[in-house]
Amino acid sequence: MALKISWLNHAIADAGLVTVYWFPDEADEASGVAGAVPGVPGSSRVSRTRVRAAATPPEVAAWNAAALTYLRELTPAIVELEQVEERVRRWRRRLVSRRWAEAAFGRAKAAFLDRVEPAAAAYRPVREAVERRIAEQEAERVEAGRRSFREQQQGIARARARFEEWEWRQAAADRPLPGGSTPRELAARGETPPDWPADLREAVGDVDAWWQRVHASVRNERAREEAVRKVAGVIASTAAALEAAGLPGIGTVKDKPYEVRHGWWVHFTWSGLPDPTWLRTPPGMPTGHLYAGQWRDDAYHPDRMLLMRRPSGAYGLTAVTKESIANGMATRYEWRDRDIEQFARTLLPDGLFHHRSHDFAVAARVRVTDHADPAVFVPYAEAVARRATAAFRAMATGQGLA
Repeated sequence: MALKISWLNHAIADAGLVTVYWFPDEADEASGVAGAVPGVPGSSRVSRTRVRAAATPPEVAAWNAAALTYLRELTPAIVELEQVEERVRRWRRRLVSRRWAEAAFGRAKAAFLDRVEPAAAAYRPVREAVERRIAEQEAERVEAGRRSFREQQQGIARARARFEEWEWRQAAADRPLPGGSTPRELAARGETPPDWPADLREAVGDVDAWWQRVHASVRNERAREEAVRKVAGVIASTAAALEAAGLPGIGTVKDKPYEVRHGWWVHFTWSGLPDPTWLRTPPGMPTGHLYAGQWRDDAYHPDRMLLMRRPSGAYGLTAVTKESIANGMATRYEWRDRDIEQFARTLLPDGLFHHRSHDFAVAARVRVTDHADPAVFVPYAEAVARRATAAFRAMATGQGLA
């Protein structure tokens, strides 16, 4: 590293005498006094900027010696010029003395240039050599950065290709076999073909391990559908009971949205659910194309929902949602309506998403049921169904329904 020392004075800048390069030694760098340069006064008119410039010890010694020789002539000349400038500054503002002040400063500037131009000419080759070194090393740094970026992009492209191959293998369970059925459909019916097509064997590799994963996915999907069926059934039966009883306890709800809803609040408790251990990278999934981030599922576990009765007599569920508008200066609230089965499906995760940390964009999506361990997912689905159905039964009991 080097210090680029410049004088912020137009007279010196006009003469092209503004830049000197100084290379601090290691002791100065370590002590934090690298900005101290012999012969350079501390002044608001002096700029010190660190620049990238590596040099050999002999080069540093020669370049610093040339800088000191130049500074011994330049610094006192600058001090004298600035003293004259300060003396004539106030006279420049007056019409009667402006010409005298300008002439006095012109003479001082000419004397300054006569004094320092020989020293500047002697230092110019050193300054040009340092600036060539800075430009060369900056070009090398830029090229190294570009090369690193190209290599990174090529690595990401290769990793993305591996991920696409992995996705192709995963999709084998849903590609029709000779006869029309997919492997997933065969697993759901408890059937196993006497032989697998050669292209499928080539795609999945270990057919036995892959077939076990297909069966595990079918088990997970059955557990999810059974949980959805139970929750939707209890909601529908609760709505029917409320209808038959004459809508006991129905409320008129006016929240932050301007629309009014009529229904019953249902309160949920989700604490103590089994740990969702599928919130991690799926086993065997290539991840080299993914930036830093985290996996999240799309399950929706609200604290409360309004079981609403629409004017048509149909029942559904709703809750207040909000979004920022006007560049975050305002918030818009609205009711988010769901039909009964749609709400039941949101309680159990379907997708597993990798959100990038820097912009929270979704970089990858997989199906939870394809990768979760049935020993974990099935009890989780059953527990969610129990919590949800218990909440609706408790609401019905609170309205006097058995």
